[in-house]
Amino acid sequence: MSEQDELRELDEQTRRGSLYAQAVASEQIARANQTEAAVYGLIDLLIKKGALSSEEVAAAIEQTDREMREAGRQASLEVVVREDGAARSVSADEIDCAARIPFCKAACCRLRWPLTLEEVESGPVKWDLGRPFFNRHAAHGYCHRFDTGSHSCSVYEERPQPCRQYSCVGDERIWLDFENMVPNTEWIEGHEERGPVEMLLGS
Repeated sequence: MSEQDELRELDEQTRRGSLYAQAVASEQIARANQTEAAVYGLIDLLIKKGALSSEEVAAAIEQTDREMREAGRQASLEVVVREDGAARSVSADEIDCAARIPFCKAACCRLRWPLTLEEVESGPVKWDLGRPFFNRHAAHGYCHRFDTGSHSCSVYEERPQPCRQYSCVGDERIWLDFENMVPNTEWIEGHEERGPVEMLLGS
């Protein structure tokens, strides 16, 4: 097995392991939600029977919440998958991307969006292991399929639906004036400094 094949296999195993971990974590979160519902139901019953007052419960919850926050013990998990609706594809020629890229710096390739389950399993764009299941970005802040030399997508013909359906026309994050090619430099440069844009395409 070549070194490249070994790296590919390692990547596949990492992906599968992460998928398993996320599935288990999601199950635990569901159980936590059930526990929370049971606790609130019990509290409501105790209040109705006069064993506790609403003020006592509110104070106890606030104190416990503060203590858990300070101790870093609050659970958090964000897992998002995309379901595509009916929408037409937008071609690069329609927007004239080639003429606009020197101005907008291909800012759309810095946007984040969730993958579908099918794309997670077999799509050309990998998902971010630290944020399931959003598109992966490279260290330069762009999608990992972005070609920095040509400022184009290296998997353009296979690109996912959000890329096919997205149009920067009217997107004030990208353009102050679309027709005259006046980019929103402040927004673009500000997000370049802070890393990948934390926003869904089309939002």
